[in-house]
Amino acid sequence: MKFFLVSLFSFLFFFSCEPADRPAGLPANAKHDRNMNAYVLTENGISKIYYDNGKLFFECPVDEAKLYHGFCKSYLRTEEGVSAQGNYEHGSRVGEWTWFFPDGKVYIKQKFGTGPKDLAAQFNGDEGNEDGPYERYYPEGNLEVKGHYKSGFKSDFWQKFFKDGELEYSGYYSKGKKIRTWFYYFPNRQTESVEVFDDSGKFLSRTIFAPDGKKLCEVEEQKSHCG
Repeated sequence: MKFFLVSLFSFLFFFSCEPADRPAGLPANAKHDRNMNAYVLTENGISKIYYDNGKLFFECPVDEAKLYHGFCKSYLRTEEGVSAQGNYEHGSRVGEWTWFFPDGKVYIKQKFGTGPKDLAAQFNGDEGNEDGPYERYYPEGNLEVKGHYKSGFKSDFWQKFFKDGELEYSGYYSKGKKIRTWFYYFPNRQTESVEVFDDSGKFLSRTIFAPDGKKLCEVEEQKSHCG
């Protein structure tokens, strides 16, 4: 989801003010929206947003209140590939959304629920209604991150992998906070550190190791010891 926000910000950057010359290739009815700083065309129940080069950036059906509602797509600047796709329901993402690398390989797969958005989750940069499995992939196609969201927050068991498929770290979340024991690893498979939290997310301790397995530091809430 954050990936989409970054893409949208990059897109809107090109329209920080209305360009002096209208981009070639824009439909005649597309109008510059000063609030969005973009060219927009809404007709026949479909809203479309355009890149500064006149190519289509985003298209989505809208409901009677002009909120996105239906299956929507974002496109690359060349319109030769889809960068994201999924469903909106009265202005909110629902169901499974997929983001793609320029070559068409999957970058992120994430599910969204139909419940109300959590404001605290939105403050942290999420949509607020993420609910279900989350997967992020390397450009080569292998899995990078696997986890789960619940009501807008990271929840349950999460894992991150190195490009060769070996585990980089793993642990549990509850309402967006780390809980229990987290394990981190070096690329040589040795343990890098171990973090411990209570079930409310309060930090309890961290043990840090060297790549050769030697213990370097023990850190607790009120004290630490290294060497």
